[in-house]
This record gives sequence, C-alpha cells and structure tokens, in this order.
Amino acid sequence: MLNELRSFFDHSRHKLTVRDVDALLDVLAFEGTEGLSELFSYHVEFTSAEGDIAAEKMLGQDATFSLYSAPQQSPMRGFIPPAASPLRTLHGVVTGFKRLSGSVDEARYEITLEPHFALLGRGQQFRIYQHQSVPQIVESILRSRHDFRGQDFFFNLVRDYPKRDQVMQYGESDLDFISRLLADVGIWYR
Repeated sequence: MLNELRSFFDHSRHKLTVRDVDALLDVLAFEGTEGLSELFSYHVEFTSAEGDIAAEKMLGQDATFSLYSAPQQSPMRGFIPPAASPLRTLHGVVTGFKRLSGSVDEARYEITLEPHFALLGRGQQFRIYQHQSVPQIVESILRSRHDFRGQDFFFNLVRDYPKRDQVMQYGESDLDFISRLLADVGIWYR
C-alpha cells in the first residue's frame, strides 16, 4: 500500500532504483549518451530525504533507471489513469556518485550509470588466444574472466567468423581489446 501511495504522489515520472539502497530517489534530471559499439552513460540527478548517502553505499551497485512518457490525463474525472509501463529500462552499475547540495529536508545527488560491460575497462591484460574465432574469444573473456551468464549478453551474427591462428592482447583492458577485435571483423555491439 505504501508503494502504491508513493507512486501515486510521485511527481517524477522517471524511476531510479539502486540495489541495497532503501531511500526513495526522486529523479530531477538526466542526460545520457549512447551509440553503436559505445557504452551508454547516463548522469542522473536526484533528491532524497536521506541527506547523508555514503558513496560506498552507491558505487559499484546494480541500478535500474526506467524512463516513462508524460503522465496521461484520465478520460473521466475522478478516475485514476492506469499505471504506465516504462518506455525503456536501463540496467547497469553505478560508476560515479557525488552529493551536489543539501538542505534540512533533502539532499541533491548525481550518479553515473553505465553498463556492467564498462567495468571491463579497468586493468590491463596480457594474453594469447590460439585457434579461436573473434566471437569465441569474446565469449571466453566474458564468461571465464568476468562471470557473464547467458542472459548478460548474446550474439546475433549473420555469418560465421574464421578461427585465427593467434591473437594477442598486450597491455589492453578487456574492454579495449574486445572493442578492437569486434571492430576489426565488423561486429558492433550495444
């Protein structure tokens, strides 16, 4: 019942939830970038009655950002319009967090939301792959080193890719290496 009342009186039409954060996060504004073979990045500004959310509580947490259309007017007075479903929901991880300002009643914060794939940009690797195709190399990296599961990614390929005798990753992050390999054979991701 409390959640129904919150959603009924919530003036923000977009919803931000962060795992293990119980505070109500009221979205004020957001800005994002997306592109083929580029990671999405959304900066979401929000307020919360909890004035001292610690960065440690937010950074690295799974988060969901749902985008809704403008509220619909009820065709008949006195009737509540049906609950809207989101136009789009972004699932990712909080990679940036800062407190912007605060007052007695609430504080203003900003997070950066990026896909889990962004975490592959940290660190450098030195590896040699032999007798594998580019999709096989990418799948091996995602599944064995980063614990991606079946639902975390999928390939929608229109042709087969030949196995390569040898591919070297030298001082590159897994993100840079995967991006380079995919671009080399003309595979894009989103």
